[in-house]
Amino acid sequence: MIRIKDIAEKAGVSPTTVSNVIHGKSGRVSEETVERINRILEEMNYVPSISARMLAREHSGLIGVVLGYTRAGMKYALEDPFIAELVGSLEYRIQEKGYYMMLVTRHKGRDLMEQILGWNLEAMISIGLGEREIRKVRSRFSGPMAVIDGYCPLPEGVTNVRTDDRGGGYLMGKYLLKQGHRDLLFLTDNDESVDHERWLGVKDALEEEQVGDAASRHILVSQDPSKRRRQYREMLPFFRQQSVLFFASDLYAVEALNFLQDQGIRVPQDVSVAGFDDVAYAKLSRPALTTVRQNVGEKARRSVDALIGKMNGETVGTEYRISTLLVERDSVSATLQTD
Repeated sequence: MIRIKDIAEKAGVSPTTVSNVIHGKSGRVSEETVERINRILEEMNYVPSISARMLAREHSGLIGVVLGYTRAGMKYALEDPFIAELVGSLEYRIQEKGYYMMLVTRHKGRDLMEQILGWNLEAMISIGLGEREIRKVRSRFSGPMAVIDGYCPLPEGVTNVRTDDRGGGYLMGKYLLKQGHRDLLFLTDNDESVDHERWLGVKDALEEEQVGDAASRHILVSQDPSKRRRQYREMLPFFRQQSVLFFASDLYAVEALNFLQDQGIRVPQDVSVAGFDDVAYAKLSRPALTTVRQNVGEKARRSVDALIGKMNGETVGTEYRISTLLVERDSVSATLQTD
């Protein structure tokens, strides 16, 4: 194990000087000495202790990302490619700002609060926690806090960074109707927060185009994969009667796309399929998925920058809304169908 004392002896300086250089407190150290110490550190492959660095800074240097979002039937929430991409983008931005990300996953009982408080987080970002949990966390955590995709009243001082989900649902709804798809279904596993907003956007488009009985086009499916597949088998004759299936996430859209093709239903020749998110495999599916892109990188940037701004005493907005973009690929075709 390489000690600071060993490096100090080789550089001909005190251990305190070496420690100051390692921890970025080299204001009173000459440039020549700093260069010599850094050269020796590199030659000796010295890697400073992260915990020691945190103590030296008198701050933890940790920004917590609290992940409450889960899907039934998935062992880990990170199996969802959208969540994985979002967490990865947050980690990159947090590290770019000179901090470390601590991923905190929701557990039962007191585990969540114990993790948040036990790690002495400087700030935190919440993903997928409900209003009650957010308020409980806020009552005990006083540091800067942001929520990603919050669709509930938030405590004072908490910044909300969210996608314009209703606008995205409307964007896809209008596009599908313009392509002639009036036999349209919107499928999701819940009718809350993000998914509810996306449905409202579709509903807006249907009503604007005077497509009747909009409510009947909102289909709830099971969160459990095996149960969902059974539902799809039972609904297969119904699906054959539709022009397009618009899913609230790419995960379900690609799953359904594969299921339909396994049953001999051609996509998009027989039934078109669309999704929402534009995750990495949307363009890798065959046919490539038509979807709504939400800017994950921008969402991460806004969230982290809001926290850093608060830590620096800057005025930060209470909400940032990220726009969406329609991505046309091959899973949706135009139809001549009319009422």
